[in-house]
Amino acid sequence: MKKIVLALLLAVIMMPTTVKSQVARDNHLFLHVDFAAGNIYTAAFPSLLTWGLNELTESNIFESALELPFYSSDGFELKQYDIVGMTAHDLFKDIHPSLKIGYQTRRLSDVNWGIYATGEYVSNQFKTQFDGGSYENNRMSRLLLGGSAFVVLGGVDKNYHFMIEAGCRYSKVLSYTGPLSDGKTGINDGLVSHFGLKVSGAGAIQDFGIYADFNHFDFLKRDDAKLKMFNIGLMWTVTPGQRKNRTDIY
Repeated sequence: MKKIVLALLLAVIMMPTTVKSQVARDNHLFLHVDFAAGNIYTAAFPSLLTWGLNELTESNIFESALELPFYSSDGFELKQYDIVGMTAHDLFKDIHPSLKIGYQTRRLSDVNWGIYATGEYVSNQFKTQFDGGSYENNRMSRLLLGGSAFVVLGGVDKNYHFMIEAGCRYSKVLSYTGPLSDGKTGINDGLVSHFGLKVSGAGAIQDFGIYADFNHFDFLKRDDAKLKMFNIGLMWTVTPGQRKNRTDIY
């Protein structure tokens, strides 16, 4: 009888912890709001904002990244604005906010998985020169719609997880100003593949990873010039106040 009473008391005492743990595991919503920029200062300032929002919501929903575009051009010269510059063109040369929402498993198993849909806005600025003339500014903005699937190595009870993701987006041009085309009608739409690798932990930097986006098309609808691009990004999620209560979230 005493053993039964002790068992019931222990169950009552452990119930809040068990319920909290079960709620965390049953939260299958995958939700991320990301902000990437191609300038050191423009990427650093939102990190403070995402840090505060993650602390306020006790989550890792908000993420920051430094994104570096790489261009391949033919028929003209192309230069990027300065990654550590302080002019308006430098600070806002590459802006890439995105929303990701989907489903994820939260099992004790060493392998979990998930899928998500994404909507992303991309704005790029760069300089081009034709036939030895002066450099002129180009600005192109696009909407990316698509999704990804991911695999997480590590159960919800583990302190560290490794996420591998791959997906595809469709790039739709929204606007273009510059000498390469007369507006957006001269810019192609096309497919963009996405790959990422992230490490999640319970420390001050909750997530850290790298991703790459490959544009599988020529941006220009012209025969005498070509322009292609891919991006590499370094992403991080800062949550220093959650190093003890974040071990069940990735």
